[in-house]
Amino acid sequence: MKRIKAVLFLLLSFCLCDLARAQDLKWESVKYRSIEDVVYGQKDGMGLTLDVLIPETKPKNIGVIFIVSGSWKSRKNTVREDEERQRKQHWAQGLLNGGYTLFLVRHGSSPRYFVSEMPNDIRRAVRFIRLHAKDYGIDPNRLGISGASSGGHLSLMAALTADDGKADAKDPVERVSSRVQAIVAWFPPTDLTNFGGEAGYKNAEKLRPTIFQEMFGKVIDLESQLKSISPINFVTQNAPPLLLIHGDADKTVPIQQSQVLKAKYEEMKRPVQLVVQPGGPHTFWLGIEKNYPAVWEWFDKYLK
Repeated sequence: MKRIKAVLFLLLSFCLCDLARAQDLKWESVKYRSIEDVVYGQKDGMGLTLDVLIPETKPKNIGVIFIVSGSWKSRKNTVREDEERQRKQHWAQGLLNGGYTLFLVRHGSSPRYFVSEMPNDIRRAVRFIRLHAKDYGIDPNRLGISGASSGGHLSLMAALTADDGKADAKDPVERVSSRVQAIVAWFPPTDLTNFGGEAGYKNAEKLRPTIFQEMFGKVIDLESQLKSISPINFVTQNAPPLLLIHGDADKTVPIQQSQVLKAKYEEMKRPVQLVVQPGGPHTFWLGIEKNYPAVWEWFDKYLK
């Protein structure tokens, strides 16, 4: 019963990356220059946007893309003071303290857009950032990506399904590679077919049949559709180096999800590390800032 509740709770909420809900931390606030609401693409006549935060002290010439996502929904706070407060929390300050130029990327959101459509938005953002890298003072060949929960899931999907671009594309952005050189994913779902255990998705299906319609629109072959959005199925021998961070008391996304992805990476002989936070729940734990040296070390090692 506990497993069933955990599965349902995940699929109903994925309540991570609403930054406003994370607890404020006592962090050395890094001053930065911001470029707001950069349009990196369009969907149905609406702009897809990102914000750029450039640290004013000791920038490393390295870009890190952070996926702003919670419950596969992505938005920017409309109240300026609230948005500034969110940027003082660890999701932004942790990376700025590492000296990285930070790109806060928003994707097309549910319920209008389905989960399978979202990785393409992220890949588009990577292409756009690489094409305009000099405008932001970063090296186009030194890009990392990060996210948490649903944002971690989308980071993984985008990175593991990246390509070199289409040389004959009319749009110059689409001619550019969407590949990143390193990933840091916080407590991400990675195997939606076997969530929490073998064929775990069936528990949620029994309790709320409509949940998968919300994820996919039309359910044709559920198991195949879940596999199509599960990062574990896209790990290859070229997969970018991956750092996973996960609490072992996470009741929303079980640590099993990071463990199975780590095992898949090891099977493919790709660089991977799993940092386990003892007693760590979903979204936030006291002392979460102490996890960032591992993040800095990972990005510095693979983005140098």
